[in-house]
Amino acid sequence: MRYDGSSRFAPDNRWGLFPSFSAGWRISEERFMKGLPIDNLKLRASWGKLGNNAIGNYEWQAVYNSAKYAFGGSLNNGLAITSISNNLLEWESTAITNIGIDFATLRNRLTFEAEFYNKVTDGILYRPDMYMSLGTASGPRQNIAEVTNRGIEMTLNWQDRIGKVEYRVSGNFAYNQNKVSKYKGELQRGWVTDENGNRVYQTNIGDVSTGGSTRVIEGKMINEYYMLQPYKGSGNGFNADGTVNINGGPRDGMIRTVDDMKWLNAMVGAGYKFYPRQNVSKSGIWYGDYIYADLNGDGVYGNDADNEFQGCSNVPKYNFGLQASANWKGFDFSMNWSGAAGFKIYYYRLALNSSATIKGYAIGEAIANDHYFFDPKNPNDPRTNLSSKNPRLTNNSGNDQSGMTQSSVHLQKGDYIKLKNLTIGYTLPAVLSKKVYAQNIRFFVFR
Repeated sequence: MRYDGSSRFAPDNRWGLFPSFSAGWRISEERFMKGLPIDNLKLRASWGKLGNNAIGNYEWQAVYNSAKYAFGGSLNNGLAITSISNNLLEWESTAITNIGIDFATLRNRLTFEAEFYNKVTDGILYRPDMYMSLGTASGPRQNIAEVTNRGIEMTLNWQDRIGKVEYRVSGNFAYNQNKVSKYKGELQRGWVTDENGNRVYQTNIGDVSTGGSTRVIEGKMINEYYMLQPYKGSGNGFNADGTVNINGGPRDGMIRTVDDMKWLNAMVGAGYKFYPRQNVSKSGIWYGDYIYADLNGDGVYGNDADNEFQGCSNVPKYNFGLQASANWKGFDFSMNWSGAAGFKIYYYRLALNSSATIKGYAIGEAIANDHYFFDPKNPNDPRTNLSSKNPRLTNNSGNDQSGMTQSSVHLQKGDYIKLKNLTIGYTLPAVLSKKVYAQNIRFFVFR
């Protein structure tokens, strides 16, 4: 048991009790396991709680700080309360439950370990956003959130000898799922009828979440991507009676062909709106631009109400690795691979993969060689490229339909596997090392 106190909290909330315990059962030592080809079999479990006081020294007190204020037509130095205090702050706690199994067989040449864990961090010390109407002082830090991490970790190892060659191979795998289990309330959004009998769309996402294109909100993973999605239609722009088909636009959301443009103009003529540029022109929405889905069905495509959670973040769900080593007559070899999967990165940067052309910035080679191009006045232009995923080049500092809008178009899979280390070495025989008064001399190369 730990009983910790911190002066960073008010006297009534200064102390925290943090217990832990563990237990194990060595099954392989039981009488009924005798004679079985099992060298080790153990079940184990543990539970423990730890505290966190990683905040400022005076956040539970209302203290003054230097500040500027206007007086006599000029700025003057003064004192002011620049942060709202909270004397109810208390310890943030993390409780971890572990259940594991250890297994070994074939004279301990083959070993296996697996562990399930559930980690709950409660009373997270977090400073939420404040409404501007409350002034310029920073909001009070609060014990406001709870995050749950749950997953499994496994390791499989084999080691043996073949003649004079000793070798070992080991692999590991881990899966983690995190979720904000408590924050500022549940997300509510949808169509309601107001007091005048009109249907209006309402959402409380600004009240119950924090962030922009990534959000912290109950029921979702930490910093889950929250952004627009490209429109996806059938490609059949018009109904049999000649009216525009709202579901018949471009299949991947990019205006690529003359038929796509006819559909877009017909939609605008029918009263539908397309954000952010809204107008159909070279300086607005044009050939090679993406349009975005109308997820809430209000007839406005790509406005704030159409942002949606993407079910992923920039934190991997899966981590894995492979290690191998061998020794033979003084020679040694080892390598270490690692990888991660189940995450995405928002990759859209000037001079890398942006379609904006700005003075002082280069264009990435991949974009320069592969971007949408179509001139409706000269459809036979040799530069024509109707199939590229990359939007058209624009000369407006990124203030364009496809680049200025953060959308899932630019989410890229972050999955990878890489060789972290490769080493080959040779150790001189001891009789040679001793001749130069050394216990051990080893030459090696690595990368």
